[in-house]
Amino acid sequence: MNELIKPNKLSPGDKIAEISMTETYPYHIRRATESDAEGIAFVHVNSWKTSYAGIIDQDFLDNISYEKRLSSWKEILQSKNTQQLVVVFEEKIIGFVGFGSLRSESRREFFEDTETKMGEIYAIYLLEEHKRKGLGKALFTQCRLWFSRKELESFVVWALADNLCAKQFYEKEGGKSIGEMWITIGDENFSEVCYLFKT
Repeated sequence: MNELIKPNKLSPGDKIAEISMTETYPYHIRRATESDAEGIAFVHVNSWKTSYAGIIDQDFLDNISYEKRLSSWKEILQSKNTQQLVVVFEEKIIGFVGFGSLRSESRREFFEDTETKMGEIYAIYLLEEHKRKGLGKALFTQCRLWFSRKELESFVVWALADNLCAKQFYEKEGGKSIGEMWITIGDENFSEVCYLFKT
């Protein structure tokens, strides 16, 4: 992670530390609010188009609906059932991460027999031009700290098996591949890898 990315001390309770950057590295990480729905939806749509180019059918990527993503993010942010952080650059959202408790659909056969409380990172995306600046690691680290403070012993992340960049990132962060499952995107089936992390 870039040395300029230094989180402040975690506050008591359920607060997540904000990360402020220097003038030469002007990024800021904070908790998302309901007013961030448009910015998050924009990043979500555009990062799919760049991150999954050559993996997911291009026609599907070209026709991703911003309006549907916006509607979905409005509901998510209003529900407050999960956690979201955003990365801000020049007053615009250029990245985000969503995380919280393990989703029921993620349990599958991997976790159905365990009573261990687990967390999950649901999505972590950055606009292409802001990648490789340590921001993904900064978001990931904040998630890990939150899971640890919630006394969750481990957490998982899912990544498309063909998404080599994402897989390399998670493996570098200590993720252990524990299995795969098939998901459908558009008219195609894709293998998704489950990575397990210890807090």
